[in-house]
Amino acid sequence: MDKQQLAALLVESQLPDTQRIKEVTAELQKNYYSHPESLLLLIELIATHDNVGVRQQAAIQAARLIPKHWEKVSKDHKAAVRQHLVEATMKEQNPSVRHADSRVIAVIATLDFEDGDWPELLPALVNLASNTDVSQREVGSYIIFSLLEANPTYFGEHVQKMLQLFSHTIQDPQSADVRINTMMSIGAMLLMFEPDEDEEAVAALQTLVPPMVEVLKAAVEAGDEEKTGQAFEVFQQFLAYESALLGAYLKDLVQFMIDLSANTKADEDVRSQALSFLAQTVRYRRMKIQGMQGMGQQLTLKSMVILTEIDDDEDEDEMGPARSALALLDQLANDLPPRQVIVPLLDALPKFATSEDVGYKKAAALSLGTVVEGAPDFIASQIKTIMPHVINLLNDADVGVRHTALIGLARLADDIAEELSPYNEALMTALVKNLQAAMTGSQDPKLARKNVEVIRSVCGALDSMSDGLDAEFMAKYAGELVDNIGALVAHDDYKVKVAAAGALGAIAESLGEEFKPYFEKTMHALGVYLTVKESEDDLSLRSGICDSMGRIASAVGPQTFQPYVVDLMAASEEALHLDNPRLRESSFILWSSLAKVYEKEFAPFLPGVFKGLFSSLELEEEEITLQLTEAEKDIIGTTEEVITAGKKIKIHKTNEDEDEMDDEEEEEDWEDIGVSPEALEKEVAIEILGDIITHACSGAEIKQYLEAAVEMITPLAEHSYDGCRKATIATLWRAYARVWQLMEEETGSSWAPGLPLKQPPTVTLVKLGEIVSQATLQVWNEEADRSVVTEINRNVAATLKTCGPAILAQKDMMKEIVTILSTIITRSHPCQQDLGDEDEEQEVEGSSEYDWLVIDTALDVVIGLAVALGPSFAELWKVFEKPILRFASSESENIERSTGVGVIAECAANMEAGVTPYTSKLLTLLLKRLSDQDQETKSNAAYATGQLIYNSTDSGTYLRHYPTILQKLEPMLQIQDARIKDNAAGCLCRIIMAHPDQVPIPSVLPALVGLLPLKDDHEENSPVFQCLFKLYEANEPTIQELTPKLIPILEVVLSPPLEQLDDDTREIVRRIVYLLFTAKPDLFASHPNVLKLAGVQ
Repeated sequence: MDKQQLAALLVESQLPDTQRIKEVTAELQKNYYSHPESLLLLIELIATHDNVGVRQQAAIQAARLIPKHWEKVSKDHKAAVRQHLVEATMKEQNPSVRHADSRVIAVIATLDFEDGDWPELLPALVNLASNTDVSQREVGSYIIFSLLEANPTYFGEHVQKMLQLFSHTIQDPQSADVRINTMMSIGAMLLMFEPDEDEEAVAALQTLVPPMVEVLKAAVEAGDEEKTGQAFEVFQQFLAYESALLGAYLKDLVQFMIDLSANTKADEDVRSQALSFLAQTVRYRRMKIQGMQGMGQQLTLKSMVILTEIDDDEDEDEMGPARSALALLDQLANDLPPRQVIVPLLDALPKFATSEDVGYKKAAALSLGTVVEGAPDFIASQIKTIMPHVINLLNDADVGVRHTALIGLARLADDIAEELSPYNEALMTALVKNLQAAMTGSQDPKLARKNVEVIRSVCGALDSMSDGLDAEFMAKYAGELVDNIGALVAHDDYKVKVAAAGALGAIAESLGEEFKPYFEKTMHALGVYLTVKESEDDLSLRSGICDSMGRIASAVGPQTFQPYVVDLMAASEEALHLDNPRLRESSFILWSSLAKVYEKEFAPFLPGVFKGLFSSLELEEEEITLQLTEAEKDIIGTTEEVITAGKKIKIHKTNEDEDEMDDEEEEEDWEDIGVSPEALEKEVAIEILGDIITHACSGAEIKQYLEAAVEMITPLAEHSYDGCRKATIATLWRAYARVWQLMEEETGSSWAPGLPLKQPPTVTLVKLGEIVSQATLQVWNEEADRSVVTEINRNVAATLKTCGPAILAQKDMMKEIVTILSTIITRSHPCQQDLGDEDEEQEVEGSSEYDWLVIDTALDVVIGLAVALGPSFAELWKVFEKPILRFASSESENIERSTGVGVIAECAANMEAGVTPYTSKLLTLLLKRLSDQDQETKSNAAYATGQLIYNSTDSGTYLRHYPTILQKLEPMLQIQDARIKDNAAGCLCRIIMAHPDQVPIPSVLPALVGLLPLKDDHEENSPVFQCLFKLYEANEPTIQELTPKLIPILEVVLSPPLEQLDDDTREIVRRIVYLLFTAKPDLFASHPNVLKLAGVQ
């Protein structure tokens, strides 16, 4: 084997000739790298060749071949090779080559350490890193870093020694290289620290944090991009481990990053990195940030100021300081309580929105639009103070301000469209005005580009607002909008075409069947692009057209849309084969829309639909293999290779069969892997599969497709991408609910509450229930992602309420559900903890809305258990009582009180007489909440009090409180907010039914009838009309006197909308009408329609 020939090939490998590189690679693989001698030749080239490129390539290839060939080198020869390599590294002058050489030493040392060889290396390196010669220190410190990076576990017994060394080298007075090498070494060894087991080591580590900050400062001041990035990366690494490693220094570090990010004199990339660190800190240390006095407010206000720097011409894909500040605001809203983020933001909003500086106005619009997703409920509660500013910004003289205001409006509408409806007139006027201005041509290229952006943003805002635009309102603007936006479908810019198609779909959704006059014209305009496929732009446009047509179908209904179904389905199936993931997803979403429109009539298309969805679910995802050392296998608990896909991680490729000729500047071959396109497509396919099963599958299709569908998606419940996990769990539960529904339709029976089951489910349901429960429990208990836990909670709660207790009969299901719910409602579930601090007690006041949603949906599962178990839930109440009462007694958070009281109400209703033992404790709390300052809590307290008294048999406890309850209810009958009147009416009727002799009916009944018909909470019509019927049956005098006032009320509730009354209550109202008509037909002389509605005549 010829050393000179090998060197020549390495030289050729660096030439810009792709074909020759392939030939060289093949020759190297065949004639050199497959033979053990090649390793020694490469090391010889490292030590002796005069070409820097050859030495670097030789080091890269040697590092890759060592795991394969080092063991074949004789023991006697190895010592000389090590010595030769170390000496070569010491004398190497080129930093990149020296780093590559150091990695070769680290790879050899990793193998040697496992065999007990080369024990003298570490002491030698410590001496080298402490040498008086700065160049020696630089080499020694980098080799130490390379060793720690390659095999940190070897240093387990040397942690204190290394910390002692680092305490000196992190402050090296001569070399920035030594300082950054030390900092990277610290990052590489973080996994070795166990705060509970070695407090001394952790304390020593913490003392290194301030000098590490100085390393970052120095790199920033020197303008050294590489060292700056390396320092930031080490601080990011700290966030992946226990917070104790930073300890009290976290606050100082956060403050330093805030100051750095706000420093307009600093490099923009440095500021962006500081903001990125802050966003990650908020995400992974949200409990710690929440506990720092004033930190949430400071982060919010600093971000808003940085956002004022945003430039009209700034590329959306470039994460400069302004866009990084937006990302931080988003994270703050997601992870901190509204009082720490939204309150200070809204306090500052008027100043920003009315500033003379257009940057401040833009920041006002964008910051508001960014935070709404994380705190929609709180933003909605403040809408009256927000919207005047939004409307003013939409009408600003500056086109850039108007553009950002449109973006902000779209984001607001995405989450709180219905709450915007009182402002629809002003908003629509502003949208039309902006659209007309932007459609006016301009010779100024910059203004012309901005006009295109405005047009797209107007369309996007309309699209987002559709849920809050009713048909009556939209009808006033429909003609003008459809004409103007319809014309944009022919615009030169395909992005405008896509936005216009989306807006037309939104207009159709708002109008519903009232869109029919515009239907044919719109379909003709859109249909031109339904089959375009010449370019990627064409496919993106086709995707938008497909989405719009699905929405139009939902609006106009099955009959009107029927002529287009076959062609549209053919185009959607063709789209699956055009190699465009977004277009495939649009096809899936179209199928969902059509399945909901046509339901069982969609059956002829199901073979193609299931085939398409199954094909996506079978997509192979890119996987990266990580070859691990024995020590690393011990750490992660596997002796197999690790396959990872979907998560964003760093993977070091070690497969020598891959392209060996990568000549990256830093000789490293690392790759950042995000969520794969295949995983994103699977997420959509799984969700649509759930829609198809729920809406379009009858018993025959369930038998044909369900088993294959469940078998295909169940493994994805443990996918690394949270979207796949979430979609899988939801679809499994939806499938279970659909099969249950079909069983009930077939048998004509319905479930009864309680265990053991009164009616056994079918064999299919039992088998499906086993799969669903096992898949759920594998994820639910340890899931760290809040959105996944929330989705599981929602589906379990919904299924318990609609399908009853059968799923609880699955093995361990009841026990596990109770355990998991207990951890969630006591805020001790993994998804509620800071990363790395899962075992630490983390108690803070308040929650972000996302955090509260986890608890809120878990409490809904508690209600689901009460519904499914009925009176037997009384035993389980003992488990949940304490945390629920703690929520209901909260003095700091209105949402906790109102939700806790609401849960008490629902549980009392479903426990029926089983609530009796808890009457005294619950009533004491509810009497206090009937006077609560928060209207929602007061409303729920009225509902809960009525349910408790109606169901409890402990009259000795509650009867003496009747006068107090009536006194508290009286003023509530006049309050408009939060359904208070309706819930007070329901409470009054329930306590009358429980003990009519204890209520002064002549005094209270006229006030009650004066509230009818109920307008906000139609569920309370049930106790109201039950009560009235019982009073009629008892021939109570006051109700007889009030009958003339009641008859028009009966007509209203029997008329549309049908949701005013459930079936049982409608029957009671009919019986009231029949009773009255039989006794006094003349009462209906002026209201004959009541008799017709009631079916009496």
